[in-house]
Amino acid sequence: MLLVFDINETLLDLAPLDDVLGGTEVRTRWFDLLIHTALVVTASDRYEDFAKLAGACARTVAPGADVPQLAEALRSLPPHPDVVPALDELRDQGHRLVALGNSPQAVVEAQVADLGFDAVYSAEAAGALKPSPAAYALVEHSGEPPVMIAAHDWDIAGAQAAGMRTAFVTRDGRNPLPGHPSPDWTVTDLAEWARSLRQ
Repeated sequence: MLLVFDINETLLDLAPLDDVLGGTEVRTRWFDLLIHTALVVTASDRYEDFAKLAGACARTVAPGADVPQLAEALRSLPPHPDVVPALDELRDQGHRLVALGNSPQAVVEAQVADLGFDAVYSAEAAGALKPSPAAYALVEHSGEPPVMIAAHDWDIAGAQAAGMRTAFVTRDGRNPLPGHPSPDWTVTDLAEWARSLRQ
């Protein structure tokens, strides 16, 4: 299978940003505002640099935040504990692994540099942020539909609309989007899910 991974929160833990933004609550408000802003931009049929949006949202919720430090911290976030074992297992099973993020290409490549993906895609190349279909269309594939793995309901919905199968990761107790088709998989631990694919 071709497995397409979202990056922020799905693979990488945003908790280290607490020190930059002023705590967990502020970091959560920042990321919620960032996603809300990106969704509005996309729904308005526009494109904005996701990294610049991140800085603008930081200045809104944490006026004293060091935006350059935030930008640097975003490039070096650690993976969640289940990520590396999951990727190793999936690679061992022969699956092709790619990453697809909203951040600019250089940021996305820095974020996943140590995770060994076969290809890395940025919505920047499509001129449209996820969940626009144009972003998912960047992923080159043939045969069976790829599987999008994400911890965000909007990302799952966008991938479904683009014809992908989906695996929703319940980071921080999140649930799939109500009133929408269920993901093909709903998983709490990526490593356990990866092992289940071998059965």
